[in-house]
Amino acid sequence: MLQALQESDFAAWMLQSSYGYPVVLTLHTTGLAVVVGVLVLVDLRVLGNVTQLSLTAMRPLMKLVWWAFLLNLVTGLLIFASDAERYYGSTNFRIKIASVLLAIGLAVPVQRYLRHAGAATADAPSGVRLAAGSSIGLWAVAIVSGRLMAYF
Repeated sequence: MLQALQESDFAAWMLQSSYGYPVVLTLHTTGLAVVVGVLVLVDLRVLGNVTQLSLTAMRPLMKLVWWAFLLNLVTGLLIFASDAERYYGSTNFRIKIASVLLAIGLAVPVQRYLRHAGAATADAPSGVRLAAGSSIGLWAVAIVSGRLMAYF
């Protein structure tokens, strides 16, 4: 199945086109910058930093995170199709995907907290703080393992 996917006309177009792979990779990188950039900002605020921004001001940013994550999901699948066998067999790919799934999963309790927090809310509950701190670490792992995929 993986071989058929990477030998598809679409995969060939991605790799042979002057625009296919570069455009998809650029969109993927942009989506990643938005997801990680916003979530790290939100996570830092939940951890008690960046207190100049209110928790209520963070709420609308989560919608942007989910749209950017959808962009990353779609572009990630397109990139995967271009070399499915290599990516599937890559330990770095598996680490990246596991880290992304865990980090996105941790965004849910943080978003739930933001939804119910008032402007004057002091400290986040310890479980939400743990989710926020873990999220930052997992995004770092996802980014590093994603970059290492190019070399190993």
